[in-house]
Amino acid sequence: MSFLLDLMLSFLPPRYRSAWRHSASGSLVRAAAVSGFLEMVAFGTLYIVGFVSAFTHLAVIGPLAFVEYLFYPKSWPLAFFFFDGTIRWLSSLSGQAVGSLALYPATWIHGWLERRAERRRLGSKVPDTIERGDGARYELRISSCRPKGNWDKWMTVMYEERLYEIAAAELGQPPRPYLYLLRTKPESKVIRGLHRYDPNEVFQEEWP
Repeated sequence: MSFLLDLMLSFLPPRYRSAWRHSASGSLVRAAAVSGFLEMVAFGTLYIVGFVSAFTHLAVIGPLAFVEYLFYPKSWPLAFFFFDGTIRWLSSLSGQAVGSLALYPATWIHGWLERRAERRRLGSKVPDTIERGDGARYELRISSCRPKGNWDKWMTVMYEERLYEIAAAELGQPPRPYLYLLRTKPESKVIRGLHRYDPNEVFQEEWP
């Protein structure tokens, strides 16, 4: 039963497998290999059968029958799923469980709708604001309309040619609900990651 579930899941793009599988497990890769190979063989056979039938009944110029069949609309779905199965089978040989290409447009549309909903939730983009502190708790407080995913305790932020570390991150009020408290980085600490900060960088980010 588990392998049968993996066979069905192997046709889905990765984002839709998460409810059952958190990663491309070995059994899922094997299932993708089996389903991809069967898809390739089944639709390849149907394509050949269709070509033989077209050659017998539809071909106008015998030597160019194969080219004619390429432009025959009924052959397109067969060719697509033969190609789909081939890609999935070859990908499984490298340890990847690739879903059916026919379902990826649904993934792209789903992702676009999620980003659109997230943009509406976050509101319009506005420049960050920077407030100076007294140094007791922080020296800079940066308020942003978007979260800064790479700002953690390991990140060093450069602003006005000075180096800062992230002291804390808090939630505030719109339109800039993401607050970051920065203090001067001690010279003795190693720089593991460096971010050259610009208050207008939010407009250059891909984040919605």
